Amino acid sequence: MIEQIGIKVKEKPKPENYDITIIVDTSTMAQLNNLNIRKYAIIDHHSTTALLDKAEFYIHENTTSTVEIVFRMLSRIGFKISKKVGLALITGIITDTGHLKHATAQTFRYLSEIITMSGVDYFDALEIMSSTPQDLSVRITLIKAAMRTKIERVNNYIIGISYVDSYGGAAASMLINIGIDVAFVGTIKEDGTVRVSGRTKRELILKGLNLGKLMEEIGIKNNGTGGGHNGAAGIDALDHLDKILFDCIEKAKRLILKFK
Repeated sequence: MIEQIGIKVKEKPKPENYDITIIVDTSTMAQLNNLNIRKYAIIDHHSTTALLDKAEFYIHENTTSTVEIVFRMLSRIGFKISKKVGLALITGIITDTGHLKHATAQTFRYLSEIITMSGVDYFDALEIMSSTPQDLSVRITLIKAAMRTKIERVNNYIIGISYVDSYGGAAASMLINIGIDVAFVGTIKEDGTVRVSGRTKRELILKGLNLGKLMEEIGIKNNGTGGGHNGAAGIDALDHLDKILFDCIEKAKRLILKFK
């Protein structure tokens, strides 16, 4: 995306050099590598977020993607949606909705408006994502995650846990794709903190499983923070990885046993 539309990116910026930092599509400070950001604002759509209390101001709405909020803001001020901006917006909606698996009628209306206003060919957005190569190290990590997976059956559902050195979110998504209904994948970072990525299938979301709330509760319980979407969420904490994974699987089991 950066190459396609010519975005200038400043790596490792120092927030103290700026008047304010705008944080988008982020539910915990750990997702920003715990940068020391003193003054910030939030634009976010996660069902739970730990960043609102200290924000100067925030726009936090229950939409299927953060892009939808940004697009409404741009439309309200009369911003002209160019092809480059349109391409970024469309790609953002597709990826944030799990390739439209969690899209609603409103999501498709926004996509239609963006395509009409920008003149972007929808195929161009799909082409960017389909042409993204998967690094060899990512493929090796996913295979290791599958080999290490421990599963537990609860009624007609399968809960799986695994651990990797990196790419925990990708590994959790992969486990869902190969047949697991709820997946938790842990990673121990270089600083010793723990990251757990969770994913679940839409069927369980519709029955009432909310991974964002589940992982928020487990994160607080284990000296950390957690949150995210109904079907994709994460925890950043200080306690032992095995304990956190155990808490996740036990909480998921209790919730699933309540389903009819």
